[in-house]
Amino acid sequence: MFENKTLRLIFFIVAAAVFAAYITGLNIDVTRDAGKYATVSKEIYQNGNFINLTIHGEAYDQKPPMLFWLGALGFTIGKISNFWFKLPVLLLVFAGFYWAFRLGESLYNKRVGFLTGIMSAFSFIYLMYSMDIHTDTPLQAFVTLAFWQLFEFIKTKKTKHWILGFTAIGLAMLTKGPIGAAIPAFAVLGHLILKRNFKSLLDYRWYLGILLSFIIVSPALIGLMNQFGWEGIRFFFWENNVGRITGSYVKASNDPIFYIHNIAYLFLPWSLLFFIAVFMEFKTLIRNKFRSVEYFTFTGIWIYFIILNSASSQLPNYIFSIVPLIAVLTAKWLDIAIVNKKTLLKVFSIVQRYVVLLLWAGIFIVSFYLFPTPEWYIMIMVFAGIILTYFISTKVSDTPLRIIFPSLIVFACLAFIMNTHVFPYMFSFQAPPKAARYFSEYAEKGDTLYNYHYDEYELFFYSEPQAIQLYSFEEMKTVAGKKGKWVFTDAKGYKDISGLNKSSEVVFEYKHLYLNRPAGFISPRTRNKVLQPMYLIKY
Repeated sequence: MFENKTLRLIFFIVAAAVFAAYITGLNIDVTRDAGKYATVSKEIYQNGNFINLTIHGEAYDQKPPMLFWLGALGFTIGKISNFWFKLPVLLLVFAGFYWAFRLGESLYNKRVGFLTGIMSAFSFIYLMYSMDIHTDTPLQAFVTLAFWQLFEFIKTKKTKHWILGFTAIGLAMLTKGPIGAAIPAFAVLGHLILKRNFKSLLDYRWYLGILLSFIIVSPALIGLMNQFGWEGIRFFFWENNVGRITGSYVKASNDPIFYIHNIAYLFLPWSLLFFIAVFMEFKTLIRNKFRSVEYFTFTGIWIYFIILNSASSQLPNYIFSIVPLIAVLTAKWLDIAIVNKKTLLKVFSIVQRYVVLLLWAGIFIVSFYLFPTPEWYIMIMVFAGIILTYFISTKVSDTPLRIIFPSLIVFACLAFIMNTHVFPYMFSFQAPPKAARYFSEYAEKGDTLYNYHYDEYELFFYSEPQAIQLYSFEEMKTVAGKKGKWVFTDAKGYKDISGLNKSSEVVFEYKHLYLNRPAGFISPRTRNKVLQPMYLIKY
């Protein structure tokens, strides 16, 4: 698509800026779920037990081990740090961009594949969850590989695609359980059934592939059996995935359009193009009496999407695994518009022009009001991006390039600002890493750090020697007042401790941002109101 040498150079510069943004995100502190996963990875690295997972020394069953193995691998190559925990996952994400390209190419053509890869790499959801690691981050990469290889297997019947496809399913299950098999199954079975290709279902390799996937996921099952018995196996296959959907394991209120408004920002800058593509796809299916070249994207997206929107437990990262198919669908309709639907191409062009303008406006609001940046190079980058956007919008006659290039440029600037300035600033209000680092640096030999009345796990990851969990006030009373004991706690815990009237050597107070409730922090006017006190007490 980029035959012009000047545009090709601009593309490589923009891609380099986005690559730099992804790399910068590796150094941002982990928190909440990512802090938990980093702690499990740390304990694997330190105790060498890759099968029986633990967190602060206790048996852990919430997630299978793949993400933790990747983290432990990073620690083995480098050291225990944010960077080395995240790097193996980011490399897998980069591989996923290539697999997304090959998926789009396999389903349609090379241009759709290229657009799929570009839309994935230059989208907010990949940037955010490569910085804030969830199990869905490696999951989506393995699911993308499974999509590509299994569709190739459907087309060619070659055994190598069967092996790679079911290996990817096994790795996906080793990352997040049965959902790693369910998502590719929705796409494959839906496609074969709607195409009435029942003969293909008689191929014994489909059923042998299930066995292959179970062999790959067996380390997770062995670990659960060792530590939790058959209850651990039941939890893996039912409660941990299905229980979150039905509400039997995690109860929460349901928002039937939760993932619609989340896609609107997570798939930026392509989300409005996706919504138009969905409209065109359903319109075409209805007009053609539900006949289609392929149903792989249709069932792969919408079966899982309906399940998610009806689920009791809803989190933005749950949608991540079908974003590659969302990108394929969007790229498909952009390709159709380029080839033979000039009116649709004009609609795409107008819509994306407004998206780009709104994102530039958002960048200025973020950079000059919400999170003013003193860094001169960020401002130079922003103004250079605006000049390039104006140049392409006015001097390039090719409409597809006028749709794609300004979107890439504005996303590159947004990504760089978020990962070099905004996210580091927000995460700097995390009290546990600060307290843990202070303890690790200044504690005397034999000192012990305890965690009391704080439910997350960052303290355990960043402290060395690792903190110990206090589960009750009775346990707290055995620690308070003893020399060499340090306690990290929240306001409620501090009140409990103060009531013991035990003299302490020093008390450090931190202002802490709970990142699951960041809305009030965004505005400078309300920022201080949402910060909560947390304490590090030294006896």
